Amino acid sequence: MKSGDKAQVYDHGYTQWHGPRVSGGWRFLAIARNEIRLAWKEKWFRRVAIVSFFPLGIFGVISLVQSRLQAVAELMDLWEQFFGSQLIFAMLMVYYLGRNAIAEDRRVGAFSVYFSRPIGLAQYLLGKWSAIAMAVIVVILGPGLLLALLRWAVEPGVDWALCLRWIAALAALSLMVALSQGAVILALSAMVQRGRTAGILWVIVYFVSSALGSGLASGTGMGQLRAIGFVESSTNLAGVALSGASWYADLGWQVLGLGLWALVGAAVVLFQLRHWWRARP
Repeated sequence: MKSGDKAQVYDHGYTQWHGPRVSGGWRFLAIARNEIRLAWKEKWFRRVAIVSFFPLGIFGVISLVQSRLQAVAELMDLWEQFFGSQLIFAMLMVYYLGRNAIAEDRRVGAFSVYFSRPIGLAQYLLGKWSAIAMAVIVVILGPGLLLALLRWAVEPGVDWALCLRWIAALAALSLMVALSQGAVILALSAMVQRGRTAGILWVIVYFVSSALGSGLASGTGMGQLRAIGFVESSTNLAGVALSGASWYADLGWQVLGLGLWALVGAAVVLFQLRHWWRARP
């Protein structure tokens, strides 16, 4: 090449992208997986997850007895008692997975890291809630599925149609619990700076609301007030879905109460994170 010739230089290095950023539809699962991974490091979370299957053995024995003694089976409501016991473990799963979900991200300034990537607020919140929902489904639907299959195998009056109805009802109840309780714990986590504080507030809200609803309903004779609490509303709904109990008017108010808990929790979360509404992929 002669000294007077000019050579054209092609730059194949970094070029900033100015187009729209589009995140994958399943990107929220990465957030959910990270939440579960962090929670699994806590020994008490692992213990609760394992112990949640212990009632299965107790109710399995009861099922075997009921299959031999039909008179006992008519006196015991197996599903409602089982669901009530699993609600305790679901509350603990919500506690361990939800308390740090947003509070710790705010404390360490992780929002700018999350939203600097192709992920929006909707996927962020969906990922946080999905982690809670997965844990709730494991402790309710997991043992419930095994119990339904056991009852189908040992109880002569249980056919495939009834077994599948039980499984479908357990799945729906798990999602209902995850929606109502998950939204509330995320709201509490979004309101405070420490995950420990959110956890304490969650335990207070859970037990005080249940006691307050039952106490006001018993004192005033207004069954609609039971909708204030989580426990009785969820257990009564499980009695209808699983045990075939009759639907009654007050139960509609209790279902509405669980829905309102979910809506209020979601509204509080969105309000607390209003600064990041424009963080879209």
